[in-house]
Amino acid sequence: MTLRKVCLMLLCVFLAAGAQAREYRAGDVVVGLGAVFSPLGLGSDWGEVNVEDQTANISHDAKLGQPGMGVEVQALYFVHPRVAVGVGFEDQYFSRDLSSGWELDSSTREHSYMAVGRVYLTPEAGYKLYIPLALGVSDTDITVDFGPREHFRYTGFAYYAGLGVERLLGEHWGLGFEIRYNGNKFHDSKNITNGDHVVVYRKDNYISAILRANYRI
Repeated sequence: MTLRKVCLMLLCVFLAAGAQAREYRAGDVVVGLGAVFSPLGLGSDWGEVNVEDQTANISHDAKLGQPGMGVEVQALYFVHPRVAVGVGFEDQYFSRDLSSGWELDSSTREHSYMAVGRVYLTPEAGYKLYIPLALGVSDTDITVDFGPREHFRYTGFAYYAGLGVERLLGEHWGLGFEIRYNGNKFHDSKNITNGDHVVVYRKDNYISAILRANYRI
């Protein structure tokens, strides 16, 4: 066997190993840490909560706050090169913003606990397109500044769906980016300081973007 053939065989083995390192396999475990940014608030039909002063007979949309920023942690197990399932936790804060109509400041803190999954559309490609999905619960604290500020809290059903792209940088590390629509139920009511009965209800939904670093164990 000539030296040229030996070198060619070694090159083929190296390229095959490199390609394999950049594909997920059944049994892989991946943990990810993501930065979450939610710049897009949605109207009441799509997401903003309704704040209703039933005593004064006043009702308006109220913003969650804008923008939303936070962190997300995920752990995934690949049951198939195209399918991964796991768990995720997200902590997000929506900074104070003026709600139109009410002309009152509002802000939100949200913790989400999710069963997550991904369906990869192009698992063999360098840039892997996938659909992220999740179901779970969110613990949400919405603050409305009636002077003083009043807290409304709810823990209930949550979900998201979107589109993501990911690139593996080697055997272990990878980067990913997602855009997703987040849905969260919300309902709470209380008598605020001035004695009025206020109800905050329906849903708090929003669009978010996630930039994530992944590590394959």
